[in-house]
Amino acid sequence: MAAAQGRGRGWLAVPVAALAAALAYIAGGIIRGSYPFGDIPRNILDLGQQFIPMHAHLRDLLTGTGPGDFFFNWSSGYGVPYIGDFMAYNGAALSWIVLLFPRDKIDLALYVISATAIACAAGAMTAYLRKLRPTGPVWLAGLAGVSYATCGWALDDGGYMTGWLYGLIAFPLICLMCEWVWKSRSLPSMIVSPFVITLFWYSHFYTVYMATLGAAIVVIARVLSDPDGGDWGRRIGGAVRSLIVVVVGIALSAPLLVPTFKSVGYARPSPDETFHPIGWLYFFGRLLPGSEGVGKTPGLAVGTLMLLLALSFPFNWKIALRERIVWSVAILLAIGSLQITVTHEIWHGFDAPNGNPFRQAFVIAGLIVIAGWISAAAGIRSVSTVVIPAVFVAALYAFAWNNWTSTAVTAVAVPVVGVLVILAWVFTRRDPKQLVLRIAVGAVIAAVLIESGASSYAIEAHRGEKYHTGRAWGARQETSRVLVIGDNDWPRQRVSPGAFTTVNDPMLIGGEGPEYYSSTIPDELSQELLNLGFGYSAFGRSIVDPVNPVVDAVFATGARLTLDPTGELRLARSQVGPFVSVRPLHPWVSDLPGPYGLQETALGASVYTTPKLRAYVDEGSKVTVSDKRPGELTINQPQDLKTAGEFRLTARCKPGSEVYLFGPEFVGDVLVDGQKWTISLTTGAKRPGIFRGAPIRRVSTAGPSGVVDVKLRVPESTQLPDRPIGCLDRTKLDAAVTALRQSQPASVHVGGHSIDVKLNPQTRGLVVMSVVRTPGWRCQVDNQDFRKPTQMAGLMAMPVGRSASKVSCVYHPAGLRLGLLGGAGGLGLLIGTVVVLEFLRRRRLRLAARPIVFTRISPPAEATPPASAPASAPAPPSPSSDTPEPPTRAE
Repeated sequence: MAAAQGRGRGWLAVPVAALAAALAYIAGGIIRGSYPFGDIPRNILDLGQQFIPMHAHLRDLLTGTGPGDFFFNWSSGYGVPYIGDFMAYNGAALSWIVLLFPRDKIDLALYVISATAIACAAGAMTAYLRKLRPTGPVWLAGLAGVSYATCGWALDDGGYMTGWLYGLIAFPLICLMCEWVWKSRSLPSMIVSPFVITLFWYSHFYTVYMATLGAAIVVIARVLSDPDGGDWGRRIGGAVRSLIVVVVGIALSAPLLVPTFKSVGYARPSPDETFHPIGWLYFFGRLLPGSEGVGKTPGLAVGTLMLLLALSFPFNWKIALRERIVWSVAILLAIGSLQITVTHEIWHGFDAPNGNPFRQAFVIAGLIVIAGWISAAAGIRSVSTVVIPAVFVAALYAFAWNNWTSTAVTAVAVPVVGVLVILAWVFTRRDPKQLVLRIAVGAVIAAVLIESGASSYAIEAHRGEKYHTGRAWGARQETSRVLVIGDNDWPRQRVSPGAFTTVNDPMLIGGEGPEYYSSTIPDELSQELLNLGFGYSAFGRSIVDPVNPVVDAVFATGARLTLDPTGELRLARSQVGPFVSVRPLHPWVSDLPGPYGLQETALGASVYTTPKLRAYVDEGSKVTVSDKRPGELTINQPQDLKTAGEFRLTARCKPGSEVYLFGPEFVGDVLVDGQKWTISLTTGAKRPGIFRGAPIRRVSTAGPSGVVDVKLRVPESTQLPDRPIGCLDRTKLDAAVTALRQSQPASVHVGGHSIDVKLNPQTRGLVVMSVVRTPGWRCQVDNQDFRKPTQMAGLMAMPVGRSASKVSCVYHPAGLRLGLLGGAGGLGLLIGTVVVLEFLRRRRLRLAARPIVFTRISPPAEATPPASAPASAPAPPSPSSDTPEPPTRAE
């Protein structure tokens, strides 16, 4: 009776595990005193630079307060596609939690999203484990769910890559859907499961792809080893059904998935990465709780309890031998696949990542938890199933507890929790009293939860010490937003918020600036902006604004946030060109080299000079400057010098000209206005994952004599272009801006992903829009057919004749039609599968209901007996008589 009641209340394990995992995660922040429980910021790396700004932008879209729509983002990069960013950062249903918070609490919204995702992962794993082995202890299933959701990967990698946590949820849920299909073989399972899988492929296709591979490993293990799986026909049939629901689920996500793949294909590529496996001691050292090694090692830790249980699995004789062999081999192969180049590429979709090569580690953590649960559900009675795992863990602890990945929690938690778990097993092994059992269970539960909370604290603290952490929304950000939104006049002009908080401030603060950091940034956009003198980091996936008046004039940036001499934020305004202008059909092209010439071409006027220069080395400096390489100044600094060497570049400009320096590869500092040393690039700027380039930079103003003297210092050998100095004539720039303003059309309307231009009568020329042309744009003149626009200095343009009255441009994500076709195909496959299965079900029912009639067979007629023979026996009644028929037998 008690057992029945326990099973009836088993569903409570799911919400309880979810709550416990969220509390363990939150406990780490409380102990450390990090946001929102203290003043220590937690916006490390991509959490602060990408996920928080992207979610702020999503909130603006959902509330109708931001420029753009779900196809296009007018806030960033002077206009960029959005579907790729939506799928990479905002696609999950949990992202809509941002609507529950005011905009100035966007950091809190992301924290709640992370805690909710971890809670969902714990609940999902608990539900799956209960489905897989319903007979195991309910409380232990909940602890297993908590251990999975707070594994090293979730706290370390997922702690700052919020979107990755959806893969953590997806793995057990896809396994659960496949288990449902495997066991029930019902129509509801075939109908519901694909839509659940679709939901997660929409959430974060990157880690959900890895979760799907992990689920495939689980299904294969179930097919080969399930003791209740039936004959091979039934097993293969179940596997085929699971494959169908996964394929259909992925196909249903095609309307967004295909455009996302297209956008990734158009994205700025990073250099090819060569995978290097790490030492096995460091690899397996991450099995220990509290270990931290983000970006370099796999977060495999699932807590001491689940590690002991998983290690007991191969030695638990209560589990069938075939099941132990299959699962053990599967898990070992999965672990080994993390260290092999070919399988490493498969895990990452044959696109080796720039950064952490062990992003799939959560799947391995899940497999470890599953093995531990199967062993616990079968029962652990023999001494060997306890001693052997304890020896393995003790040996691992002895060799790895002092690794660079270990923390104080690692050193304490493993021996304390391990001893406590073994003692609990000893005291409850032989039919213990109810009180002893409850104390033991309570002690184990407390130990696991405390270990998870302590690991959360230790990992966050160590990660925060290693990497830059941005500030949460505060008074400075509020001031920035008030200034930017207060001067909003889009699309007549852009307002740039700069990059005072993140490199995605246009999404975080508001406005329409050039700053943009995304893995899906179009390569054409990145390259054109770099050609115009923009800086970059992350191989060009992050754009750095040069704060240049010519660029502002070209892209209609009429106001921008800047700092006054006291360091306070203010809004600087300037007269700039319109968002749309009409140029000659054959526009003027500058003959200046590099970004100065391209800026002039985009502006349509000559405003720069690039004078010849001379280099002077200060007395006592060991630096040498050479111009022997064509198009390049080579600066050599002896490697053995501990101090930076200094030199000067001198040139002559028109008096009063603004002087700019262009040195995208220059590592060193430049003295601005003769007063302040400003860093161009630091040593190590070309490290993988960083790979920076410097923007064009204003350095001084030419005096009355016109002589320009630019002082530089270098810590190492570096280089500059042979004409790095540009002299900007402000008078000419003002005249060019006036000409552009006079050429603007009658009216311009910018929609979410469209531009509609009404032309002045008798307009003839090139309609130029201040947006970089990227794949997906199509334009038409009047009612002619849509066609791909042309470009002028990278800007989108359309030629028109005197009879033209309007130009309309629309952005359609590349691959959208193919994606819709794929989604329709997936829906058709689902309907077809359901129809076939329903037909087969009805056929089986008809066959089962069909009566089977047993007919008596009369013996063959005998020859007429001789007269002396006795009379024959009475003939049996005919079938038409009233004798009842035998009962129908069901098939």
